[in-house]
Amino acid sequence: MKIGELAKRSGLTAYTIRYYEQIGLLPAPDKDASGQRDYDASILTWIEFLGRLKATGMPIREMLRYAALRQQGPATDAERRTLLEAHRHKVRDHVADLQANLLVLDAKISGYADAEKGSRHNMTHPSESRFERGARALFEIDGEGGQKVVDSLADIAPDFARYIIEFPFGDIYSRPGLNLRSREIATIAALTALGNAAPQLKVHIQAGLNVGLSRDEIVETIMQMAVYAGFPAALNGLFAAKEVFQQEHSLAA
Repeated sequence: MKIGELAKRSGLTAYTIRYYEQIGLLPAPDKDASGQRDYDASILTWIEFLGRLKATGMPIREMLRYAALRQQGPATDAERRTLLEAHRHKVRDHVADLQANLLVLDAKISGYADAEKGSRHNMTHPSESRFERGARALFEIDGEGGQKVVDSLADIAPDFARYIIEFPFGDIYSRPGLNLRSREIATIAALTALGNAAPQLKVHIQAGLNVGLSRDEIVETIMQMAVYAGFPAALNGLFAAKEVFQQEHSLAA
């Protein structure tokens, strides 16, 4: 193919192709009877690979070294592998840095979103009491399960039922610093670690599902507690999760 077609198919300009030939990144092409460059289609694979090396940050001197080794044939396979392994290590480090930076960005964005949500809530409900705010959060998070817990205290400790609504849900769960998914992950982890709060754990496993946690996220959270609270606590937590999942499946059937 002629240089114009190669430029079109590779995405490089004709100038860049000539420059790559000049510095040794591309092998010198054959020429046709009229003296024009005539490229074999196989060069497209090599150009694509060069693009990936460039996109992942390989310096031009290392790309030139690799190209020179490639020209020498199979005898340099081991040296080329070593060069690529070193580059892969740098790429993985860079990806890890990017992921860490992405987590910081995610946290910052989430913080702004939560702050905006809190601001909108305050504007929408400027005179909402702790009890009203807590009751709304309780229903949003725990649904009927949370209300049943509160109702069960009505004939023995109504004040305590009010405390449950006002403090955990009206004060803590309604704060803007964490979203509800994060709060339920923390709550499921804590109740699992306690090892003696199976009824409350089941309520909050269901709450986790209500606010968008997946079953896998809940199971992984409970399994994580085996490291800090021991296998019996994690095992009991998993059995509680199994029971909640089965009940949810039965209701959906």
